[in-house]
Amino acid sequence: MKGVIVEKCLRLLQANKNLILTGAPGTGKTYLAKQIAQQMLFGEAKDEEKLDDKQKAFFKEHCDFVQFHPSYDYTDFVEGLRPTLPSDNGQIGLKKGIFKEFCERALKAAAVSGVDNFDEAWKKLTDTIANEDEIAIPLNGRKKTRYGISGAVSLRFLDISAGTLTKNNVYNVYRGLKGRDSGAYQHYMQAAVNYMKKNCGLCDYRPDVISSSKQLKYVFIIDEINRGKISKIFGELFFLIDPEYRGEKGKVKTQYANLIAEGDIFYDGFFVPENVYIIGTMNDIDRSVERFDFAMRRRFVWQEITAEQSADNMHLPDSSHERMKHLNETISRIEGLNAAYHIGGAYFLKLEKGNGDYAKLWNHHIEPLLKEYLRGLPNAQDNLKSLENAYNLKHDG
Repeated sequence: MKGVIVEKCLRLLQANKNLILTGAPGTGKTYLAKQIAQQMLFGEAKDEEKLDDKQKAFFKEHCDFVQFHPSYDYTDFVEGLRPTLPSDNGQIGLKKGIFKEFCERALKAAAVSGVDNFDEAWKKLTDTIANEDEIAIPLNGRKKTRYGISGAVSLRFLDISAGTLTKNNVYNVYRGLKGRDSGAYQHYMQAAVNYMKKNCGLCDYRPDVISSSKQLKYVFIIDEINRGKISKIFGELFFLIDPEYRGEKGKVKTQYANLIAEGDIFYDGFFVPENVYIIGTMNDIDRSVERFDFAMRRRFVWQEITAEQSADNMHLPDSSHERMKHLNETISRIEGLNAAYHIGGAYFLKLEKGNGDYAKLWNHHIEPLLKEYLRGLPNAQDNLKSLENAYNLKHDG
């Protein structure tokens, strides 16, 4: 049965990109999410402790995990202003959140490397100027103009009293763009690029491209996704995670786009790569489920994990399975409760640490939860006794 539910969920995830596993507490949704990720990445689901070192490293690279909570926000998930390292004088700078870093990793894995050795060629150029004080570079094939340097980040015109060309100006021209927005001194910058190609080993620029044949899969798991304030955490990702807008066609400017440095892989806009898959988990009885944004709901496909399925997934022994089944049947008969309040198989895994003592499991884990379920309901004490009898496989009366 375990393989069946994993395969079913995997098909849903592959078809829809976004999946939420929902169900009663203890049904093993988080464990199952990792099993689905392993099935996608390895072709089979294994317990994490059974992965060898190479598989563990691969899994860590291709699967990331975060748990939402009420204080979690956009700056944690996407990007935000954070203090930098002491070595950077503790300045406030833009820091990528866990999901944006994950998307960057997935995008780079799907990219065919381009050609760009500008930094190396620029250093050769500035070293040459530093050694010779100045150099003359052919300009439009008709005359030469002289260049000096200001530090190592700009070229200075010696024949024109006006200005300088920054490294970034020349780099823009190298990539086939305007050096300056105004277009001023474009031919001077092109002359510098031509000189670097002839004398400094500068290669023709070729950008990275995304290869559809190299779509390595990446799985991001969000545990207890309903416990965070979704609109606060996701921001423009409401739009971006939609399967219809994955990839560069869905590119948007983020809230801090003006602080993103040139050369950043998402400088022209952020998007969720097509090889990123998202699995969320949530407990049915958590009150925060009711606040889960409807716009976000429709971007996921949903799969309920029942207590019975959890017993099969976790290979519960018959004795535990029978107790769980009778207990859950009794829960469903109590007015005000339903299947969302069932006890999942994960509670019975605690028996391994409790030397198989069912009484301790009831006293320390199951009874306290059931008391919370029954709080404020009529006949709470009588119902709790009925639940205890069901757990101990006794008949009421």
